[in-house]
Amino acid sequence: MGDSGNGDMTTTDGDVGAEDIAQAADALFVAMRRARSAGAEHIGGLSLAQVSLLEPLAAETDIPVGRLASSADVSVPTATRMLQQLEAKGIVVRRRSPEDERRVLVSLTDEGSERLTLLRSRLRERQARACEAFTPTERVLLVTFLRRLTGLVAESGSGSASA
Repeated sequence: MGDSGNGDMTTTDGDVGAEDIAQAADALFVAMRRARSAGAEHIGGLSLAQVSLLEPLAAETDIPVGRLASSADVSVPTATRMLQQLEAKGIVVRRRSPEDERRVLVSLTDEGSERLTLLRSRLRERQARACEAFTPTERVLLVTFLRRLTGLVAESGSGSASA
């Protein structure tokens, strides 16, 4: 394999191996996580984990803590601690469900909604600027390949991969 100068590792037949693909994907995931985390901290002082917990609240109100925890891939006790911190910052409000007092429902405050909207807007602006580096044809291919990769990763994570 040779390095073409821009970090591309290719074999003599112009192909790359599974390890090269995995390393490139890992590097992309780390870079995206760092960029997203840095953006979150600069806008409203939110951690990436907190933003993940808040994302579903942008589209819906009164979401049970368990559902938020599940969507952020954290335990309910962890989500509860995070939500306590967010409530102290004025980002969310928590209340008991009128139908079942064991359930706690969470909603964004106006300030929380503004912060999350601003954060998501800034993230999309940065993504749009990054996409300008690609030609229209490359962007179509990129979206196609990313969607395909997402499906393959999801499939392999569920144990139903046939590889």
